[in-house]
Amino acid sequence: MMGILMGAETIDQHGKSFILVVPDVSVYDPGMSDSLISAGRLMEAGYNVNVRIPDAALTDGFAPATFPLYGVSITTPDNLTVIVMEYAGHTWRLSEV
Repeated sequence: MMGILMGAETIDQHGKSFILVVPDVSVYDPGMSDSLISAGRLMEAGYNVNVRIPDAALTDGFAPATFPLYGVSITTPDNLTVIVMEYAGHTWRLSEV
């Protein structure tokens, strides 16, 4: 599957629309509500992936009132954008636009 790019639409920490391009490996099924992305592959590509649970929001610099379902922060390799994933039902999901 080398060379296949998949973008997942989400929002950044400011609520601005952002397309997260997952290098090389991902799973997409139009019948599913969610797509699977590889945190390991993002880290290999230079993203900083910080997997947490909502209790860590304030420690990580995210206001719990703004991010009540805080779960993962993904910082792009250029350090210009932070994407916050939500944690609910024992699963992390990209925030919806």
